[in-house]
Amino acid sequence: MNNQLVKGTIIGLIAPVTAFVVYIAFFTDNPDPVGVYRQLVQMDLLSHAMSLSVLINLVIFFMNIKTRRDQEARGVLLATILYGITIAIIRFS
Repeated sequence: MNNQLVKGTIIGLIAPVTAFVVYIAFFTDNPDPVGVYRQLVQMDLLSHAMSLSVLINLVIFFMNIKTRRDQEARGVLLATILYGITIAIIRFS
């Protein structure tokens, strides 16, 4: 595999988690990401939160396309597809 593809995949996998933690830390009353995660699992809303967190990959994907880093953009797309499969499994199981 191409190094840029791997780099894009890693970025695409880490960015939604980072976006979720930053959102929890700055925009909610409960600054504990693990506690919020447990609440989401308990309320069966984890797939919804994951779907919203993956939106950051859209920004990263278009930034890579704009700067002509196509292999890295493919990696971000691959990570987004993996997240989509994971969300579907969580939602329908």
